Amino acid sequence: MPPASQPQQKNKKVMGDKSPKANQKKSGQKQSKTSSASAKKNAAVAAKSAAGKKK
Repeated sequence: MPPASQPQQKNKKVMGDKSPKANQKKSGQKQSKTSSASAKKNAAVAAKSAAGKKK
């Protein structure tokens, strides 16, 4: 049995912005985040290999 203080709602919908503009902005932010992460990885690899060549 659910607690008395919280009524049970099965079809509770969360309000959110599902407009095409918002979805496009969100996907663009995801892409830039992943591309910056991969750029950081590549820079770290390049720095590591350059440090190895100096020795």
